[in-house]
Parts: sequence; C-alpha cells; structure tokens
Amino acid sequence: MTIARPEAGSQPQLRQATHADTPALVALAGDTFRETYRLLDAATEIEDHVARHFTPAAFAALLDDRRVTLLVAEQAGGLVGYAQVAQSAPPPCVTGPAPVELARLYLRAACIGQGLGATLMAAVHDEARRRGGQTLWLGVYVRNQRARDFYQRWGFADVGTKEFLFGGRIYHDPVMSAPVRPFAA
Repeated sequence: MTIARPEAGSQPQLRQATHADTPALVALAGDTFRETYRLLDAATEIEDHVARHFTPAAFAALLDDRRVTLLVAEQAGGLVGYAQVAQSAPPPCVTGPAPVELARLYLRAACIGQGLGATLMAAVHDEARRRGGQTLWLGVYVRNQRARDFYQRWGFADVGTKEFLFGGRIYHDPVMSAPVRPFAA
C-alpha cells in the first residue's frame, strides 16, 4: 500500500484510528520506525522489530483494547503520524498521580519540524486527561536525542529507566514523565 506524502500547505487532521486504518497504520509504523532508527541500529534488527511488532494483528488488538487509544494524523489523504496512549502499569519510578502512558509517538520524517508533533502531543494530553490521567509517562531510546529534546520541551523529565528488548539485547531506556496539561481545545 502506498501512503501519500504530505502536500505543502495542507492541514493535518487528527482523529482516533479505526480498524479501516489498519493497513495504513502498519505501513506508517514500519516506515517511521525505520526512518527514526536507521542511523542508530542495524538494519536487520530494525526489520526484525518491524516484522514482529507492526503487524495487522498487533494493530487490530490495539484497536480492540479499551485501555488503548490510537490517534492518527492524516494529511493529503495519507497517514503521516500517530500516537498510542495507554492505561498501563507504570514502572515504579513513575510516582505522579493517575499515570497514563504515551507508548508511541511517531511522524514521517518529511513532517518533522512543521508543528505536527506539537499538535499530536497536545491531542495526547487531551486523551490522557479524558482518561482521568494526571501524569503522562513514556520510555524513550537513550540514543534518540531528537525525541528526548522534544519531550523535554513538553515538560517531561527523566525519572528512571525501564528494560526494552531489541535486537536480542536488553536496553535500559530512560523513563520520562510530566503532568498532564489542561485540554488544548
């Protein structure tokens, strides 16, 4: 499936994903994971991760899980970004009240720097608040400095680490948290 690239000047639309989005989500998740980590990790390990975690069945399960919300950014007829918000058990280092996880937030490389990340993050805060959350938390790859900088601009601070298995190795990824902001809309 080919995903349309964003047209200059077109406005993104944010919405909750549906099962009809599954093929586009699979493609988007794989593409954005490759784009994000291509200079940081081995291509074979990236492809193995994509093949295991970004499948139609995996996204269908997320869409059926009442504890999870998948938000998508659509622009010029194609998906250009997504975020996964989940009510999940936080690691012990997350001590803020009513925690909600930002499990994923990815944009196509062509969309970075256009304000879409901020728009998507505001929607993440709105979803966390809608779910009764007061604290957002996330795990982030220690070598993904661009993401860490983005999260810090949104008030996230390091609070500890959690294990992440990738390429047959266990990494100790930083865990960051921040207070949930008031509704953006």
